[in-house]
This record gives sequence, C-alpha cells and structure tokens, in this order.
Amino acid sequence: MKNFKRIIIIAALSFFIKTTAQVRIGGSVDISINLPMPKVIIVKEEPKPMPAPKAPKKQKVYKPKKQHCETILYSLGTIVNHTHRYGRVDLVVVDAFIENLGRGLERVTYLTNTRETLEIVIRTNNPNDCNYHYNTNPHCTTNLIVSVALNSVEMPLHNGSISLQPGESIYSVLNLNSVYEGSFNGSIQF
Repeated sequence: MKNFKRIIIIAALSFFIKTTAQVRIGGSVDISINLPMPKVIIVKEEPKPMPAPKAPKKQKVYKPKKQHCETILYSLGTIVNHTHRYGRVDLVVVDAFIENLGRGLERVTYLTNTRETLEIVIRTNNPNDCNYHYNTNPHCTTNLIVSVALNSVEMPLHNGSISLQPGESIYSVLNLNSVYEGSFNGSIQF
C-alpha cells in the first residue's frame, strides 16, 4: 500500500510541477524505388473554332432608283421622301389606283416614274370620314392604315395618315413617318 501511495503522489506532483525535456533524433531515411520514369508526351492540339454567331437579319434598305432620262408625259402629283441617308428624293407619281380587297380592306397603290411602288392597305370603319390614321390598337373604331409596303417590302411606321377626298377625281394627301425609310409626304390627284 505504501508503494501505491508513492505512485499516486508522484503522479499528482507530475501534474503540478513544470518540467521541460528535449528529444533529438538524428539520421535520415531514404527510400528508393528503382522504377523507370514514364515518358510523358505532350500533344499540342489546336482548339476547335467556335462557330461564329449568326448576324441578325438586316432590314431591307430602301435605296432610291436612279432617275431615268425619260420625259414625264403627265404627273398625278409628287411624293417627297426625306431620309437621313439620301436626303430628299422626289417620287413623281405617274399612276395611282384603289382596289377593294374585301372585308372592309382596300389597297391604295402609287406607281412612280422611277418604277417604285407604294402600297397602303386601309380599313374603312366609318365611310363618312375620309381620313385614315396609323394606329396599333386593333379595337380602334376610326379608319385605319393597316400596313404600308414600299416595292412589296412591308415598311414599319412610327405614325402616319392619309386623306382620300372624293370629287370628280380622288385627291389624296399623304403623310407617313416610317421607322427606317424616313418620311413620305405628298399630294396626288387621280
């Protein structure tokens, strides 16, 4: 029992007495495995080219045709086209007509001396009114300009109006402001 007490006292003192000690280990360990090194071959591959993104489809650009040297025998009127690209272009109207498309739709077509065609599709909701306006509201009850095409290519509009005044002949006043082709203004009697 005396030995047991001594062991407990020594163990208890070891917790309360601070001691320092160093241990030095000398020498080195070398491990060598004589295996041949694998040959590493680096192959430089050209990166695959990425397909180029498709360019957005461009709007067909209206370019006025060159004036012909033909003498104009008669003129129904002039449509002045103001564009930021070409400045002022005068389109002399040599023929104009209206055709019924059915369901309240009519097409007004202007043919010019430069062989340009301007087609305006209109809807008559009020036959007593001779004015037609461009409006994006499909429930509008006034007379409407449904679409405009220049050389059979639809021309988006900002705004526009046309007046078809009846009489011995039809007198039309035109004011269209397109998104890409500028403004078209004029008066034609046919």
